[in-house]
Amino acid sequence: MSIVINWRETRLLEDGCGGSIYKVVDTDNSALIDLEMAMCTFAPSEVSMRHHHNRIEEIYFFLEGDAEIRIDETWKTVGSDDAVAIPRGVSHQIRNKSPTNNLRFLSVNSPRWLSEDMIIDPA
Repeated sequence: MSIVINWRETRLLEDGCGGSIYKVVDTDNSALIDLEMAMCTFAPSEVSMRHHHNRIEEIYFFLEGDAEIRIDETWKTVGSDDAVAIPRGVSHQIRNKSPTNNLRFLSVNSPRWLSEDMIIDPA
C-alpha cells in the first residue's frame, strides 16, 4: 500500500528530545511495521538533549540550516544535504548553529521510535 503524507498534516511528537518532531510516516498511518520517518525542526540556537537509544538506529538527513551534531564526545558541523548514521547505543545531540534561521532535517528510524527507548545522557 502506497500513501502520500504531507508532514505539516501530521502529529507533533510530545515526548521528544528537543525541537519539534512530526511523525510523518509511521506504523499508525502506513502499512510499515518497523520503519518510520519524522520531520524535525529546531528554532534558532535550539539544542536537543543528549541521548541514546538501545533499540533503534537512526539516519538524520539535513534539509535546511546549519547545525552541529555531537556523536559521543565529538562535535561535527553538518548542513543541507548531509546525512548522519547513528547506530544504536551511540550518544547524540543536535545544536542549531544559526541565531536567526530554523533547522530542518529528516529522522529515519528502525525499528520504530518508542519513548521508553530514549535514554537521556549526562551533558
